[in-house]
This record gives sequence, structure tokens and C-alpha cells, in this order.
Amino acid sequence: MILESAKIPESTIERLAIYLRKIEELYDKGYSIISSEKLANVCKVNPAQIRKDLSYFGEFGVRGVGYEINELMREDIILLLPLILILKR
Repeated sequence: MILESAKIPESTIERLAIYLRKIEELYDKGYSIISSEKLANVCKVNPAQIRKDLSYFGEFGVRGVGYEINELMREDIILLLPLILILKR
């Protein structure tokens, strides 16, 4: 996973930090599942961009249903974000 992070565009890494904050806010509000459309809306990006950015870290979510917030929060995308940000500097 860390080797793959070297291929992640800087703009994606910057958006991941936004996604993390919004995912945590939604979790605190009681959401357990979120669609790419809803996450895109709160992050002010295109839903396709959400899906593309998350695809760097594997396959997440269920088509037509969305992403389990718990899954996103415990996956490498969230756990490795601080490390990725440090490596990119």
C-alpha cells in the first residue's frame, strides 16, 4: 500500500484530508452509510472524483448503496493519510 501511495496525485491527497474531516463529521451525526453523491455534495466535488480518489486504495462501497463509514474510517485510506502527507512533502 505504501508503494502505491507514491503514485497518488497531490490533488487527490489534498482531497483525502477533506474527505476524512467530512466522513468524521457525518459519523458523528449518526450516518453509517454514505453515497458518493452525498459525500461529493458535502465536500463540494464531483461524485466521480470521490470514486476515483477512493479507488487508489482498493474497492469500497456497494453500487447503488454507498460506502460504510466505519469501513472507510478503518481502511488504509484513513490510517495511512498522515503518512502519505509526510512522504509527499
